[in-house]
Amino acid sequence: MRIAAIKNDGAVVLREKGKWRKLFFQRDTAMDSRNIGPSVQQIEDQDNIAKSESDEHHATSPTKLSSVYVEDNSLIALDEGGKLYSSGVPVPYGGCRISAVELGKEHCMALTTDGVVLTWGSGMRGQLGNGELCQIDRPEPVESLQGITISSIASGGWHCVALSTSGDAYTWGWNESGQLGFPAKADQEASVLGTFSHSCQCPKPVHKTDTVQDDTNVREIRAKEPSNDDQLASPEGTGGCRTDPRINGARTKDVVNVQTSPRLLDFWNEDMAIIDVKCGDRHTLYQLEDGSVWSTGMNKYGQLGLGDTAERNEPCLVPVKGVRTMFAGGWISVFVTTDASGR
Repeated sequence: MRIAAIKNDGAVVLREKGKWRKLFFQRDTAMDSRNIGPSVQQIEDQDNIAKSESDEHHATSPTKLSSVYVEDNSLIALDEGGKLYSSGVPVPYGGCRISAVELGKEHCMALTTDGVVLTWGSGMRGQLGNGELCQIDRPEPVESLQGITISSIASGGWHCVALSTSGDAYTWGWNESGQLGFPAKADQEASVLGTFSHSCQCPKPVHKTDTVQDDTNVREIRAKEPSNDDQLASPEGTGGCRTDPRINGARTKDVVNVQTSPRLLDFWNEDMAIIDVKCGDRHTLYQLEDGSVWSTGMNKYGQLGLGDTAERNEPCLVPVKGVRTMFAGGWISVFVTTDASGR
């Protein structure tokens, strides 16, 4: 629905509803930590962008941005000094330098240069990784990852993955289609949300047999009814990969519907390090150090690259070789491979 870009001078422009608009960010201002939505201090349409650059009525000095991230409900920019900006103002998070940002449909996550993962926004599907179903207005560290140096992060629509420097993957959030890499269903039945304790005023987990209440948040976390696509899914989730020697035969097979804290993905043997991870809205891609690529989660549009449209509850080996880089969009996956000459 929206496209954000950075110009040569470090200014951010946004295309929305058929028009380009220039966004203005302030270096120092009274920060409202509740502003994590799409509204920003702007607005000049495409006919006036050039004129606005020379206008003197902007009292604050321009901030040069190095990257920008946009989703349906969020727009986050990062300046050359590693500072986050949302709604045109700096985001309060303790002054750490930020090296990467990922956005979900209702949440944000960032990675500091020290390898600390920060999350904020809505956590009604466990996507904040703090063990609760809450909303947090400002970035906070994911406490259960403290002591683990994270090298990269990825965010889906409602789930997150953090990759450590040792090649381990930690996943959390919504697992409705198996996008976390753990079984999402048992005997083709949607599992109920796990029971966990938390101190804030959050909606209680809703079981599949519970009466649906007239509350939007409760409806959002209700266990999903099986669909026609679910009936096509393989019960084992791994298809022909079950005997692959890379798979850890003693892996945890607990059914997971919502994971509120980071959980180690023990699908592969310990000597198989993960070097890259990418997330679509409801699917996840992993690349191992041996070059193989594995996918898991929703596959309604063939986004897992497995030649069918059956979702997978656990990672499955993708029949593609020589992958140099991979990308995941909302409902698509892209693999950039080497050609026959090795380029």
